[in-house]
Amino acid sequence: MVRKLQIFSDGTLSELEDNTLLKLTDTKGQVHLLVEALQFTQAETFTVTPDDAVPRGVPEPRASVKRINAEGLRLVQSFEGLYLEAYLDPVNVWTIGWGATEGVHKGMKITKAQAEEMLKKELSKFEAAVADAVKVEINDNQYSALVCLSYNVGANALFKSTLLKLLNEGKYQEAADQFLVWDKAGGQALLGLSRRRRAERSLFLSEPWEWAKAWEPTRVLRLAVPGQPLIQGDDVIKLQQALVKAGFSLKVDGYFGNDTDVAVKQFQQKKGLTVDGDAGTKTLQALGL
Repeated sequence: MVRKLQIFSDGTLSELEDNTLLKLTDTKGQVHLLVEALQFTQAETFTVTPDDAVPRGVPEPRASVKRINAEGLRLVQSFEGLYLEAYLDPVNVWTIGWGATEGVHKGMKITKAQAEEMLKKELSKFEAAVADAVKVEINDNQYSALVCLSYNVGANALFKSTLLKLLNEGKYQEAADQFLVWDKAGGQALLGLSRRRRAERSLFLSEPWEWAKAWEPTRVLRLAVPGQPLIQGDDVIKLQQALVKAGFSLKVDGYFGNDTDVAVKQFQQKKGLTVDGDAGTKTLQALGL
């Protein structure tokens, strides 16, 4: 089935799937409504109709859209944080309340009650987007986790994601693991996003998620580049002890030096792992750590 969006001269938008009318949006000539419609469409083709064309038909009746559940709402509020004065987010978008961006400008101030209304209004768009995009059966936690994700990264990002593709193929676990991919802003991984993605993944899997608020990335143990101090610490001691136990002759001193680098590479080669000297997750697991 092919989605297409027809744009009429009066600003009306008609979204169809094959020949079935799904949505009819009257933008009343307002650019922000046109932009919003484009952000929330799954249309694959866009057509500007002739000046004399008019929208035809009535949208197909659709089931009422579910609402995000209490855990999902708590997750959004926890990670967005409540700000009653507008601020610039990490990608320089003016934001207020619990992550609201529509109509927000520098110097804008609101009350908590206004923030709650703005959040409810904003979430309703993403609730509808998730309901429209997902073609397989999902439970309330899975639905709410997807609403949380799309509220943060955008509906279009969800529509085009590998996560949605895998989910609609019925690959629920693989889809869950895709949450962790969406932890970057401006090309850089951000700790706050890494924590949020882990929380959303846990909610999707109907597991406790609050632990993710304090999650810290595991340090990758490796030989320092020339001119930089050697990595040291208790985790290096545990690595060295595990390598000695595995049969390597090595001084356990807590410093990741040349001898430790050589031992790690030899161990990786022995176990058929990527030989890079980085004591990452797979290497540590192979060592029983």
